[in-house]
Amino acid sequence: MPATTRARTGIALGALSTACFASVTSENLPVALLPQLAAGLGVPEPAVGLLMTGYAVVVAVTVVPLVAATARVDRRTTALVTVAAVAVSNLLLAVAPGYGVAVAARLVSAAGHGVFWSVVAPVAARLLGPERAGRATAVVFAGNSLAFLLGLPLSSWLGTALGWRATALVVAGVAALSAVLIRVTVDPLPAEPAAPREPGAVRSLGAVNLATALVVTGHFAAFTYITAIIADRVHLTGSATSALLFAHGAAGLVGLVLVGRLVDRRPQATALFATGGVAACMVALLVAGPSAPLAGTAVVLWAAPAGAIGVVLQAAVLRAARTRQDLASAVYVVAFQVGIALGAVVGGLCLDRGALPVALGVAAAGGLAAAVVVRRSAAFRGGRPAAPAPARRPG
Repeated sequence: MPATTRARTGIALGALSTACFASVTSENLPVALLPQLAAGLGVPEPAVGLLMTGYAVVVAVTVVPLVAATARVDRRTTALVTVAAVAVSNLLLAVAPGYGVAVAARLVSAAGHGVFWSVVAPVAARLLGPERAGRATAVVFAGNSLAFLLGLPLSSWLGTALGWRATALVVAGVAALSAVLIRVTVDPLPAEPAAPREPGAVRSLGAVNLATALVVTGHFAAFTYITAIIADRVHLTGSATSALLFAHGAAGLVGLVLVGRLVDRRPQATALFATGGVAACMVALLVAGPSAPLAGTAVVLWAAPAGAIGVVLQAAVLRAARTRQDLASAVYVVAFQVGIALGAVVGGLCLDRGALPVALGVAAAGGLAAAVVVRRSAAFRGGRPAAPAPARRPG
């Protein structure tokens, strides 16, 4: 590959990663701005948590029909439109006069969210090549980890310093910038042609989606209310919470780098690290008791396996789906969003009843059950990923 092509491919992957950063930061704004949104919109904190649940439900309901409806649309165009929806959504949130408009603003982004995450990994794989699909996914999903490393704590800090409306405007600007970068650096990518699915692919994809629903439900039962967990277990609030969230995000980035180097060669081991690691960190939080240092360490380390969840599971989808990887990814997105919604509901019920240890127990159980699925399923035992359709270059 010529040096100029390599450089342009690198910039294109960076543009997709920036879009992932904007998408995840936007999705998790209610987590970072929980007290500010509750006070500003005049609603209790669990109602702000429902902004996560409603978002996830809309994604789960719309993603498969929308991906099927856009099956013949150029994948670059699809990515551009869905990233633009994130920008518009946060502009609406920034001017929302009340809770109802805030909900509507979240729905705008949610409608495109699932489609974006259905195409971004297949697009990255087509840019870098099928033999490095896992690494391409890790590079792009670095934006996901950076959203937790920088986006989440910075959003929390900006919300405290400037208010939640200014924070939403900043996220809108990042999304708009990423859309411009994608338009400039990513070549047109025609949709993949339909082809017969290989025997065993449906079973493998089913196992991946089951593991996804289990571990994500558990993770978000705790993560949606991580600021409350930090206050309850680590006894930190305000700027100290932002500092711990920054350390949490840094650990997630380290985990992503390590997994990105190994996911194509050791898919099952990396998947066990992601699922079993979440369970282990939840158990550590449960047994920490009055030890704030132990609980704080568990909060930080939690991010390493959690940050790897999306990479190892999305890479398994790309290995199992030899055709229409975007549609297979759409079903995976449904499983992921169902997990987010269920997790947020469970966590909210526990928070309402002062039973955060129950949420931690649910998170531990979800990670452990997902690890059992990973251990038993052939979907995580390797095999070369599918070769997607080549990118069409202008002219």
